[in-house]
Amino acid sequence: MSLPLIADETDLARDEQEKRHQESLEKGSWWQSTHRSVSETVDDWSRNIDAFLSGKQHVLSNESYMRLRFGPILSDDGADGFFDFNARLKLPNTKDRLRFVIESDGDHLTSDNEVTETSRDSSVVNSVANSNVSAAVRYIKKSWGADFDGGVLLAFPLNPFLRTRFSQGQRYGQWRWYQQEEAFAYYTEGTGLRYKLGYAHQLGDDFQYGSRFGTTWFAQDDEIYYREDFFLKQSLNEKSKLLYQLSFLQADGDDTDGNSFLYFVDYSRHLYKNWLIGHVKPQMTHESDNDYQADFSLTLSLEVLFGNPYLGTK
Repeated sequence: MSLPLIADETDLARDEQEKRHQESLEKGSWWQSTHRSVSETVDDWSRNIDAFLSGKQHVLSNESYMRLRFGPILSDDGADGFFDFNARLKLPNTKDRLRFVIESDGDHLTSDNEVTETSRDSSVVNSVANSNVSAAVRYIKKSWGADFDGGVLLAFPLNPFLRTRFSQGQRYGQWRWYQQEEAFAYYTEGTGLRYKLGYAHQLGDDFQYGSRFGTTWFAQDDEIYYREDFFLKQSLNEKSKLLYQLSFLQADGDDTDGNSFLYFVDYSRHLYKNWLIGHVKPQMTHESDNDYQADFSLTLSLEVLFGNPYLGTK
């Protein structure tokens, strides 16, 4: 009788040890547990806002997310840093008509004049401290291809703004095109208009090429910015991708008159599951203000995604 009892106790001890080992694996290290905690917080925010605005508690699915991207920018002038984040809280109980949008570059009104990351500063810490965060409620009218934003820049004094976008697009086999018209009005930044047009063509499973054109007009200073991008995307495998891009930028106005062009390669790789991505981006920039002398920079960054879609095991 003693031998079966000893065997049973041994099996129980082994099962308990395996259970503890499995629990420790599921909890993971501090950065894994932090990711899970923040993702669950994003999910809770979305569900609570959804319940408040719709009056319904039950949510079948939640695709809300938050995205962080940060790292150093190395150039001939030294090392700088940048920090960008944005969040999209989707509210399905409002019949998918509403979003709650948070962005760290709320006062940056156009990407048509960007030659580097918009939040570039002397360090990542300074970039975080100097971020001008905006929070807005976005109303989506799918039948019109339109969305309407109303929100504020979270600075003192508060800076309310309104944005309206109309989007059109179509897919024909491996071809896809889109265009977007936008009008915006900021209490302190002024008003303006923006237009975008682009296309992309898929070549098999691994390659995609295309072009984008954008222009932005600022009424307050009567400034106009133009930008044209040509790109090629290459999928190396399930985890790694390459983006090759050539961009031409022009500006017209009393205080902004100049041309520039740049080209870069952005190598991205999933470092852990589907929510931790590393980027390596060497870039050459030629600006008219610098007599088109080549200005080399290297951007190293981490991209972290939080939310219910990133709590899985992919």
